[in-house]
Amino acid sequence: MPSSSLALLSATSEEWRLAREDLHIRNGTDTKHDIQVKIYDDGEWCHTAHYHLLAGQSGCSVSLLQDGCYKVKAVLDGQHESVTAVTVSDEPEQTIFIHIQNDRLTIEQGVTPSSH
Repeated sequence: MPSSSLALLSATSEEWRLAREDLHIRNGTDTKHDIQVKIYDDGEWCHTAHYHLLAGQSGCSVSLLQDGCYKVKAVLDGQHESVTAVTVSDEPEQTIFIHIQNDRLTIEQGVTPSSH
């Protein structure tokens, strides 16, 4: 078996999943929220979606985008907006991470471990 396969097999399923995510959204509150996400590259929309997240719910998308830098716009409950640029690749630290916490919305590059 190739040595690269051993590293993959020794990784936890959480590590494997995070390494392949393009977009990770986490609702860290105890209430449900709606979030509108738009991702674009060079002025063209690559992904637009509306998500309904229950209290404490997380979700992710894999193989959504090609490697590169994207502008990400997210609107929480039709009111609170955040915009930032994020680099996306197969590395967990280069994943679009949208986090809802304390009824605030943040967009970061790289998924941080959940606190539970």
